[in-house]
Amino acid sequence: MKNLILFLFILSLSFIVLGCINEKQVDPVDSLSELEKVYMEMREIAWASLSDTDKETVMGNWKDAKVTEEQLSVNDEVLPDNNPLKVMKVIFNTSRDRFLGPIGIYINPDTNKIISKDIRM
Repeated sequence: MKNLILFLFILSLSFIVLGCINEKQVDPVDSLSELEKVYMEMREIAWASLSDTDKETVMGNWKDAKVTEEQLSVNDEVLPDNNPLKVMKVIFNTSRDRFLGPIGIYINPDTNKIISKDIRM
């Protein structure tokens, strides 16, 4: 009987410990989903800026467009002063990539304004 009580106590304690461990593992997922929300907002801004003709050439779902963090430097023409600027770049692959390259749109994440687009030749 004493062994049964000890076994149930250890079993209960292990469930409590496992429950606490699972709570701590949820936090990185929450921060990842926050980052994904920012990325989705950048995709929406970039998508809204495209012409209907460009939208028709986008391959796959626009909601899956690649988003990267870039840093524009002094050598980039879009900067009005000498301060580097961290921006988000949204890349849409299109059916014309072979000839023109993908569509790249640079967005200032602080203002949610488009500041530049890649030149497609």
